[in-house]
Amino acid sequence: MKNRLIGIFAPINIPFDRNEEVDFDGLTDNLHFYLNTELSGLLLLGSNSEYKSLSEDEKIKILEIASNLIVGKKTIIVGLMYESLYLAKKFIENVSHLQIDYLLVQPPFYFRGKFTEEDYYHYYTDLAKITPFPIMIYNAPGFTGIDFSEQLINRIAELDQVIGIKDSSKLKKNLSSKLSVLTGTVNTLYEMLETNAVGGVVSLANFLPGLPVRIYNEFINGNKEKAKVLQEIAIKINKSVSGKSGVSGVKAAMDAMGLTGGESRKPLQKLSPAEVEDIRDLIKECYPDGQ
Repeated sequence: MKNRLIGIFAPINIPFDRNEEVDFDGLTDNLHFYLNTELSGLLLLGSNSEYKSLSEDEKIKILEIASNLIVGKKTIIVGLMYESLYLAKKFIENVSHLQIDYLLVQPPFYFRGKFTEEDYYHYYTDLAKITPFPIMIYNAPGFTGIDFSEQLINRIAELDQVIGIKDSSKLKKNLSSKLSVLTGTVNTLYEMLETNAVGGVVSLANFLPGLPVRIYNEFINGNKEKAKVLQEIAIKINKSVSGKSGVSGVKAAMDAMGLTGGESRKPLQKLSPAEVEDIRDLIKECYPDGQ
């Protein structure tokens, strides 16, 4: 039986060393940390993993290390983000031996001006025919420039292999009840829990997992006013970290909290020690409870 697609997930960062090589030791240390949290699971090879900067060999090694460590303990979601069905199929073939719970499928977007909704529907249909893993739709217009309509999402949801969606766009209230809806940003976590979400995949969970988990737990336990207060704290921190500096900000926050954020691959730049200290001070001020 697959792990449940519910609760809070961290879209993990991949640390690099000063030579921009993957820091596998640092990654392993981070994974051990996440295993001792109340996170429901982890998203591997998502946008926060600098997916587009990784080689295919690096992707496979990351998944092998992570899945061997996490399997049976946390839900494993893996990002699939290619510009062709051919490459997507090759990736699925290369990871089919791994114990993965869900594939998060981002639609091709480089030639988006030439694609129709019918093209996107058939992309998911073709993948559903070949993947041994359940599929989540990844709707992230901030990265792709594509915002799937409710009609297209619900049509894709009719495919047996499609079970969920990570949605980083504006609120969609009329999605199929078949879909497990996860918000893609902590900024809308409370709002989407009120509407149709069952959790979230939020970058804040990389360095402060306890905060979004508390928002979720307070909400489902009926303590909505407390959840709202925590939500405002999360938004303030999030806007000053990922909202301001993206992946580099999240990595700096991880360093500030004693995790391995590490370097990024250029042209992404590492934040200065002063900026890391500012983030540490902000977290202490806004959320003195810590992790």
